[in-house]
Amino acid sequence: MIRNQKAWLLTWEWIGDHAAVEDRIAGILRPRISRQAITEIVETIYAVHESYVTELAYYSRRPTANPYKAQWEQDHCYCGHNPSLHANYVHQLKVEEDPISRLETISWILPPLYRINTSNWEKELVRGEYPESVTRTIIGPLSDREIGRYKK
Repeated sequence: MIRNQKAWLLTWEWIGDHAAVEDRIAGILRPRISRQAITEIVETIYAVHESYVTELAYYSRRPTANPYKAQWEQDHCYCGHNPSLHANYVHQLKVEEDPISRLETISWILPPLYRINTSNWEKELVRGEYPESVTRTIIGPLSDREIGRYKK
């Protein structure tokens, strides 16, 4: 069991069942990784998910040709379209495993979201901390999974 950890959490997000990904969790990274490194990791994982190997080789030599660029909004990085890959700096990350079902439940809290009020140029709260969780029905090493298979 992992409890109360800060981390960069990489998740797949989508709109509509047609774009659903089998496993929402794409990765958990240490909290002190730089934004530049997060950008490269997110772009790479998304490209691996969406591209042919010939395209990956091409983008590795010509990174500006990659059509899927990561974008930032505050401490939130995202890349791609439906489904899209998101990296959020989260806290109180917990991973619990049910010993009977062998399911993993991952829970975390997203930090508050702010925006600049253009009338007075002050920061204002859009939403407070936001708890989320997901139960993974797939556990074990990646080699045991069908990578890139979509939910039905």
